[in-house]
Amino acid sequence: MTPTITRAALLGFVLTGCALPALAAADMAAADPGDAADNAEMIVVTGRQLEQPSELAAGVIEFGNSVQIVTSEQIAMSGATNFAELAQFLIKGANIGYSPDEGEYTIRLDGGGDRDTLVVLDGVPLYDRGPALEDIWGSTTIDPHMIERAEVFRGGNSLFFGSNGGIGVISLVTKRPDGTKKFELGANYGSFNTREIWGNASFPIDSEGRHSIMVYGGTVQTDGPRIFNPDSFVDNVAAAGAIQDYPLNRSNIGIKYLWKVDDKSEFRVGAQYTQIEFQDAFPDNETYSPNRVRYPIVDFSLDRRWSDALYTEFSGYWSNPKLNNTETYAEICRQPMGCIDPATGAAIAFGKATGRSIPYPNKGFGKNSKVGGFRELGVNLRNTLTVKDVVEVVGGVQVVSYKNDSDPVFPVGDASTTITGLYADLRPTIPFSPDTKISLAARIDFAKAFGSKTIWKFGVRQPFGDFYIRANGGTSYSTPRNTELFNESPTLVGNPDLKTEETETYNAAAGYTHTFGNFQVSAELGWFTTDITNRIQTTSGLTPNTYYNNDRITEIRGLTAELNLALGESWSANVSYTKQQARLDGSKLQINETPEYMIQGTVAWHSPGQRFHVTLYPRYQGPEFATGGVGGALRHNFGNYFVMNASLGVWLGEERDHRFTVRVVNVFDKYYAERYGFGNMRFSEAFVRGEITTSSPEYYYGYPFEGKPRSVYVSYSTKF
Repeated sequence: MTPTITRAALLGFVLTGCALPALAAADMAAADPGDAADNAEMIVVTGRQLEQPSELAAGVIEFGNSVQIVTSEQIAMSGATNFAELAQFLIKGANIGYSPDEGEYTIRLDGGGDRDTLVVLDGVPLYDRGPALEDIWGSTTIDPHMIERAEVFRGGNSLFFGSNGGIGVISLVTKRPDGTKKFELGANYGSFNTREIWGNASFPIDSEGRHSIMVYGGTVQTDGPRIFNPDSFVDNVAAAGAIQDYPLNRSNIGIKYLWKVDDKSEFRVGAQYTQIEFQDAFPDNETYSPNRVRYPIVDFSLDRRWSDALYTEFSGYWSNPKLNNTETYAEICRQPMGCIDPATGAAIAFGKATGRSIPYPNKGFGKNSKVGGFRELGVNLRNTLTVKDVVEVVGGVQVVSYKNDSDPVFPVGDASTTITGLYADLRPTIPFSPDTKISLAARIDFAKAFGSKTIWKFGVRQPFGDFYIRANGGTSYSTPRNTELFNESPTLVGNPDLKTEETETYNAAAGYTHTFGNFQVSAELGWFTTDITNRIQTTSGLTPNTYYNNDRITEIRGLTAELNLALGESWSANVSYTKQQARLDGSKLQINETPEYMIQGTVAWHSPGQRFHVTLYPRYQGPEFATGGVGGALRHNFGNYFVMNASLGVWLGEERDHRFTVRVVNVFDKYYAERYGFGNMRFSEAFVRGEITTSSPEYYYGYPFEGKPRSVYVSYSTKF
């Protein structure tokens, strides 16, 4: 860490720490701390949703940000077995990158890419720092059954969360001990031999309940649906045994501890370990490719409400994900005169696969499967000062340090990158218009890797009776990943000269909320615009390919619309529409893997007495393109499809604590692609024999990552 960064971090901690006793004296003039949360709840509530947001979410909602709350009850009703399914049908405007059933995916909001939407788990970023081997998909480790709520922050939110939140942040708050006895158990069985069990138990360890513990765990194992059509496999790759099942296993265990220090302070610490095993062989080259991800996380938080005027949050984490990846390719007879199999003595024709496979370098079996990984540490100290009818100030310091933690065989090194951020958010009260909420914020980050970066953020919200208008905007940045800088493989090499990617985004909306007796309606129309410069991309059609900064601006322009209806306790419905035009400046082509629009929603019926529940989850995805081949010569639209899931719930028992759910995925058995990839024929008979070359039109080809066909799952859960 450089002296400048050290001084900046020390100054931030000293300023925020020393301010506490002095600012605490302001409680005589403080606002009621519940005001923001109550107002936020009114904005967030849609249909039967009643989840209270966090202090941070409540604050940014009040000052013009859009924050969607997805509750644990909604998640349980959906029956999702992984976070991608949850996001795809419950988070408005979410697009899933890659293939959830293969064990690789990212969540993208409002036209952004993998690095523009940050997912955090209890404050721990699951962003992939780019270990030397290949990407680690942090979101795949999430257990949906442990999520208490998902807070979806739209628009630039890097001010509080750090880099990579330029378009959105999905903050996951998990279940935790609260000093009482609580137990939850569940099991699920369904298509593709899917078996799942989960549970958690929380209990006090002293008579007053000031100390309590939660232990939890779960495992899901599935043979997995077909990902690739057998016709998509290159002939020699298929002959070497690449057409296979795609099993996926995820297991996690954890423990959480709560200490209620006093009526104003809480200390929490948690530790969890997740392991996920999956295969990601691609039909143009890999014959066998099992992955194993090991993802330990330790986190802590200390909250202190000094007075009605001052609230302090101090949190930190450590994570150290690691990946083993075994990848093999087909052994092929490359002798024009043919070959003799040494094991059987059989003749093998020129260009034909022998039936055996050869490991890629550092991706072999046992000790030859080298480890890729990274280690990350972070702390965040934030204070919120409220002086009633005058101002609210949120300020703090965040320090994040990460480094490559891969096997020394990879030429990456283990130098750490430390980013120290100082931030402040000023929220004044306007004397002549106290209902007008304004937020003006800035953050400066220091790092040896790039010097310093200044980002800013604003928000405004104005109510007019049952109507309101809001707007917010901000900037963010994303540093290159280690793989992008130093990757070294036969097909892809790094570029150490990459620049930092920068994002600037704005959004605005007008909304309406009203209750007519037992009928509630809310609606919102919105607009957003985002510019991304120095976007980090990969070349296509080269041998090998590499990373580069696109010198053209990625321009994302979008519209949103949402309608929520609720009729008493029995009927609720919501529909959202997101249109996103994402293009390079001067171009009329939609960028890859960004749907032009999405329409999604839910329709739910709950019987009197809340014993029976029926929920439909329709989703229509508009045009979505993939581009490949030399110079982008191949382009394919794999969008324009409608998929609907459904669930039927029956809640039995005196307290309705025995819950049975039948879940149907893809009710109409629609054939569609979650993603569309491009491969080449370098392992084909024709290429080995010289019948085609890299410049032949048939050398490059495309193939779909198939979506899940109609599937049925039955689950049971209980609480006591």
